[in-house]
Amino acid sequence: MYRLVSLLFVIHTCSSSPQLDLPPISSTQRNYGYGLLSSTQSINSPGNQYDRNFQYSTARPTAGPSTAGVYSVSSTPYSRINPDINNNGYPSVDGRVSSSTLRPYDDRSRDDRIDLNNDPNFRRNDPDFVRSDPRYTGSNPYDFNRGDTNTLDDRVNRVNLQQIRDFLLQADDQASKECTNNVAAQWNFETDVNDATQHAALDAQQRYTLFQRGLWEAAQQIPRGAIRDFATYRQLSLLSIIGPAALPPDQLDRYNRIINDMLAVYNTAEICAYNEPFKCGLHLQPELQFIMSHSRDWDELSHVWTEWRRNTGRRIRDLYEQLVDLTNQAARLNNFTDASAYWMFPYETTNMRQEVDEVWEQIKPLYDQLHAYVRRRLRESYGPERISRSAPMPAHILGDMWGQSWSGIVPFTLPYPGKNLVDVSPEMLNQGYTPLTMFQLAEEFFVSMNMTAMPPDFWSLSVLDNPPDRHVHCQPSAWDFCNRHDYRIKMCTHVDMKDLITAHHEMAHIEYFLAYRNQPKVFRDGANPGFHEAIGETIALSVASPRHLQTLGLVQRSVDDTAHDINYLFTQAMDKLAFLPFALVMDRWRWDVFTGDVRKEQYNCHWWRLREQYQGVKPPVLRSELDFDPGSKYHVPANIPYIR
Repeated sequence: MYRLVSLLFVIHTCSSSPQLDLPPISSTQRNYGYGLLSSTQSINSPGNQYDRNFQYSTARPTAGPSTAGVYSVSSTPYSRINPDINNNGYPSVDGRVSSSTLRPYDDRSRDDRIDLNNDPNFRRNDPDFVRSDPRYTGSNPYDFNRGDTNTLDDRVNRVNLQQIRDFLLQADDQASKECTNNVAAQWNFETDVNDATQHAALDAQQRYTLFQRGLWEAAQQIPRGAIRDFATYRQLSLLSIIGPAALPPDQLDRYNRIINDMLAVYNTAEICAYNEPFKCGLHLQPELQFIMSHSRDWDELSHVWTEWRRNTGRRIRDLYEQLVDLTNQAARLNNFTDASAYWMFPYETTNMRQEVDEVWEQIKPLYDQLHAYVRRRLRESYGPERISRSAPMPAHILGDMWGQSWSGIVPFTLPYPGKNLVDVSPEMLNQGYTPLTMFQLAEEFFVSMNMTAMPPDFWSLSVLDNPPDRHVHCQPSAWDFCNRHDYRIKMCTHVDMKDLITAHHEMAHIEYFLAYRNQPKVFRDGANPGFHEAIGETIALSVASPRHLQTLGLVQRSVDDTAHDINYLFTQAMDKLAFLPFALVMDRWRWDVFTGDVRKEQYNCHWWRLREQYQGVKPPVLRSELDFDPGSKYHVPANIPYIR
């Protein structure tokens, strides 16, 4: 134990965070959403580089008592708002274009929705939208093959660098506008869930997909071999990768239908209670997750673990085998050998597998110590007849449905029982904290590090509380509207310590959006798919430290002693360190599947081989190839990379 205690002092070096459930379907996986995203697709396309010479006002509106958490997009009555694509997707009122940044905050008409129904540019269900649009045909800048010849040499000689830069500028401008319209529709849906907003969001997603495909087809025409300007070459390279959207329309439709069918199985899965066959309808959230984190009954945990996999993974195995073929086909259309190469491409390294393994080997000694300590404590609780001194741990008793986080078993594995963990939630209530003041405190945290204050639009347009008059997808998320001034957070904030940390995490994404706001659209993204979350988690770790909470006046007594420090670091390890090998297995298994190194009849066996190799866990009951245990985790049927 004492070796573990000493090693836990350096747990801050292992700060990667588990990914929560992310959006299910994306026609292109280039534009990642950030923050803790809901299960409904939102195209949160990344923002731009922030100009340090430009200072935003720190004036913040106070939420009115009647409709707390709902913020106005304009003081103009809702019925007179008509979106205008030439104004970056924002409304024009009576023919006058008004900048969102200049609109005054109006507490009387508080509506953050944008009506896209009357947009003349919003053509629904038109598969030939890009090709029939006058902006994309005739004398448009996308046609680099005009003339009576079309050989590669002719094109290389004819296309000069300035032509390509002009193309990129026009493509950048239009992509930003299309992105703004799409994000607005997704925002409307997630902040006012109903059939009308859902259909508008699907239409907007289809339009955006068609636009991206048209841009991709145009970029494919441009010969890149003779380009010596690195930034130009890089922009064209990124425009030439659109993921599954490169599939032919019928195959893309099949790809999306397969994912939808698998997610329908996952999202509707339910089981019956242990020893209560007539108590059925138990769902993953909240019932099953609560049982897995709170029950200490070995047989009940085994029942829940097994039944969840029987009703999810086993039912989608055939569909997943079809999805693998389509995903690989899409990767080849994007000029990758297989989908694993496509998923690794954003990290811009030629030896991703080797680098991941090298990093894991550095972390593994600390993980082995944590694993040995937890196994000993579980052995004391469940008995040596169930848990061997040297065998892998059973996966169902780790406090989580997948064994990805061990936080659920922290209460009876703490190194120093009785030294309670810091929870400032009661003090926050005593001091009169509100959702608005929590985000104001987060802003002050960033400003104290010489970062920018939030733009005025952030305070007037974000949804920081659960509005009483409509249904909102409450999963916290940070949004970039692709226009260099509109950034928002959607979060049904509770006044507690957990949400105080989440508020800082989400605002860290906004700060990163602002940091690259002046880059071209194709560059407005994290340095790699994991970088946004790394920034958010780094901030969260700092905010959650007992010493920082003391400086905020939320901890009234000193907790700066060894026992409290060890318990705090142990708690972090049970969440973040325990998560690392699980995340590695999630993508390592799919890399092997995509490359064909694992045959279809070996899927489940290979999954548990990797789980034992990296995590040191085993299934609680006998498994076979009739099962498909990877499919019991959301990101597998959703086909979303996990290692980031």
